[in-house]
Amino acid sequence: MLTLFCFQPLSQTQLNLLTGLVAQSKKKIRVLGTSKRPVPLEHCLFYSGELYRVGDNEVFLPQGLRAAKEVHKKKNSGMLASNSGALLGGGHGANQPRQRENFSRGKGQMHSGSQSTSNFPGTSGANSSNWGQRKSESSLWFLLLHKLLKKSLLPVVIFCFSKNRCDKSADNLKSADLTSSSEKSEIRIFCDKAFSRLKGSDRNLPQIVRVQSLLRRGIGVHHAGLLPIVKEVVEMLFCRGVIKVLFSTETFAMGVNAPARTAVFDSLRKYDGKDFRQLLPGEYIQMAGRAGRRGLDDIGTVILMCRDDIPEESDLKHVMVGKPTKLESQFRLTYTMILHLLRVEELKVEDMLKRSFAEFHAQKNLPETKKLLLLKLSESTKSIECIKGEPAIEEYFEMAVQAEAYRDHISEAVMQSQSAHHFLSPGKVVVVKSQSDDDHLLGVIIKTPSSTHKKYVVLVLTTDMASSVQSPSAPMNKLKEKENSNTPQGYFIQPKGKRGMDEEYFTSVSSRKGTGAINIKFPYRGNAAGMNYEVREIESKEFMGFCHPKIKIDQISILENPNNAVYSKTVQQLLEHRLDGTKYPPLLDPVKDLKLKDMIAVESYQKHNKLLQKMAENKCHGCIKLKEHLLLLKEQNKLMEEVNALKFQMSDEALQQMPDFQGRIDVLKEIHCIDSDLVVQIKGRVACEMNSGDELICTECLFENQFDDLEPEEAVAIMSAFVFQQKNTSEPTLTPKLAQAKKRLWDTAIKLGELQAQFKLAVYPDEYAKENLKFGLVEVVYEWAKGTSFADICALTDVPEGLIVRTIVRLDETCREFKNAASIMGNSALHKKMETASDAIKRDIVFAASLYVTGV
Repeated sequence: MLTLFCFQPLSQTQLNLLTGLVAQSKKKIRVLGTSKRPVPLEHCLFYSGELYRVGDNEVFLPQGLRAAKEVHKKKNSGMLASNSGALLGGGHGANQPRQRENFSRGKGQMHSGSQSTSNFPGTSGANSSNWGQRKSESSLWFLLLHKLLKKSLLPVVIFCFSKNRCDKSADNLKSADLTSSSEKSEIRIFCDKAFSRLKGSDRNLPQIVRVQSLLRRGIGVHHAGLLPIVKEVVEMLFCRGVIKVLFSTETFAMGVNAPARTAVFDSLRKYDGKDFRQLLPGEYIQMAGRAGRRGLDDIGTVILMCRDDIPEESDLKHVMVGKPTKLESQFRLTYTMILHLLRVEELKVEDMLKRSFAEFHAQKNLPETKKLLLLKLSESTKSIECIKGEPAIEEYFEMAVQAEAYRDHISEAVMQSQSAHHFLSPGKVVVVKSQSDDDHLLGVIIKTPSSTHKKYVVLVLTTDMASSVQSPSAPMNKLKEKENSNTPQGYFIQPKGKRGMDEEYFTSVSSRKGTGAINIKFPYRGNAAGMNYEVREIESKEFMGFCHPKIKIDQISILENPNNAVYSKTVQQLLEHRLDGTKYPPLLDPVKDLKLKDMIAVESYQKHNKLLQKMAENKCHGCIKLKEHLLLLKEQNKLMEEVNALKFQMSDEALQQMPDFQGRIDVLKEIHCIDSDLVVQIKGRVACEMNSGDELICTECLFENQFDDLEPEEAVAIMSAFVFQQKNTSEPTLTPKLAQAKKRLWDTAIKLGELQAQFKLAVYPDEYAKENLKFGLVEVVYEWAKGTSFADICALTDVPEGLIVRTIVRLDETCREFKNAASIMGNSALHKKMETASDAIKRDIVFAASLYVTGV
């Protein structure tokens, strides 16, 4: 029996995926889930020196947010009550001398015990008006610490969303002291043991000296810019409880099991590599979950810092109680993955794509898709029996579809032309597209678009069967027909005070000025003169064409004060313009009358006319069964399209990443990593070894012998471009030989980017090169490989020490990969060069053993 414990709600998709992954072990699975935290959380805003509770155990409390906004409003208007200073604590006055803030702790006090507030800045309560001014960062952090100490809410993790922000915030607390003498002794002894494994010069690195100074006062910093050994020291001391305040990036909430009494968010916005955005609910929950230590705290406290503004309620509710981010597949095809799969005959790349979570829903629905396909195939459609011999309806149908496409293009071009706007005025007779596609409607423009009404209002004639269109509720209206016999059909009854005689609505168009209001509800239906009509809203693309005539209309009596007699008169005018029983009068010619000048549209117009002539010559044209046969053929084509769509869904071509796969296969063929039979060649075997950097660039670099003229120190320096990740750095100073090697490698990346773009992959050459080659540490690695001390190489760049160490450690792995590639290629000189380069960088603080492995 296998039991899975889940401490957050699982969606059905997540549950199905989890079950499917474990089901392969053929064991019984029991999933137990709970949304209840062992230690409940309390969410607060910190503003103006006070905490406002806005959430309790996943329940949002708007009253706390309103209270904070009231205080914010009073401060902005300069009307904060004077006694608020005594409650919340005032700050230093403008001319008040700066005093040393000292958070001392007695030997017998607990880590979160109470303290005298006399040693805290800004707690005199004498001058609350200073709260109206913007407080310095230092004062803000001291006020927060004062509040946390007063409420026994230490230790605290403060999440800042940048490395520089963490360092600067910690530096703002230079004069704060949160540890007792015994804790200081414990910290000093621990640090001396931990750093004793470093050689003398490395022990005096500025970062190590600075961090030890912070640690002795109970303040820690944790981010990717720290040296690995320094991060481990901070983590271990925090777990021991001697660090009271820890400034950290969000990575501390991921891989370190170190909960705290309180978690503080410096902001609700973060930079995600492209732009600043709000925190996602999942990110907030992950970091807020650091608050509350099981077995030590009854409740965990989460605090959001508010400086000049209070967050909106919608933003707070979104991150605190919003739905978690939808689980999406991050499966991406790589060239290395494709090459590895091609080397295994038993497994196809298509099978791997099907097993990915991206295809989970599609593969799960395959049985239902198959059933639906069989059902569609079993459907039979009526065959077309032509009375004129061999059917030509298929050819006629194709021409009709093509003619419709030409007509749509012409109509769109006409509506976009300047000359068309001259004809789009009230009273112009037009032809409007029908929703049934088998006919079109004659109509008249009633109102053109305005600033308040964005669409055209037209009256169209729908059918000549007067009884077919009454209103959406015609059957019910028939029951009341006798009661309302005095009310004209389609007539909206006016309030008693505004009613008048019918004759009032027959005044001339020019004698009354309308308000522009529309007092009818669209679509407005009625009948007159034996014809059904409808007043509807349409967009410009729904016009089929313009007719020559223009009639007089009474816009007021049609839209503002609906009058049945006016509707009847308008319908009669439209009927009068139908000559010899035709559906509608002749249309204006797009080229001659509407002055259509767009070359492509004019060409479509000419093709359309030729196509109409060709359709007229077809023997189906004019057949009494033409409409019936066209409908049958349309149904057959629709059924065939549905069958083909279902077959496509069941095929490998329907896989989401299949186009990307085909493009990558073409690229691998072009650079000779595989042959036409998809057999992996020696170049492809070399690419399989490349995992640290981009496999294509690394492979091309090796086969172009770009390292042959470089010394081991120079080669490993250029290789740092594969593994270094920071984008914005100071420009390194390179020797002529290194500068030439850099340009050579960059040109290779651009060439590969252009090749991928040529095969329709979503790759832009410049971005591809910038993303995969970052030369910011070439000079640093070169000097390190030559034997320069770590302190001296740090002075060559603005990159943090931790990132330098991380890059060099990864570079050692890259050297091993290049050695394996050299063995495959049979290049003994390259193999020896990579061994020498690896030995040159593998020394001192960069490769110091982990404290978790060796102990302290």
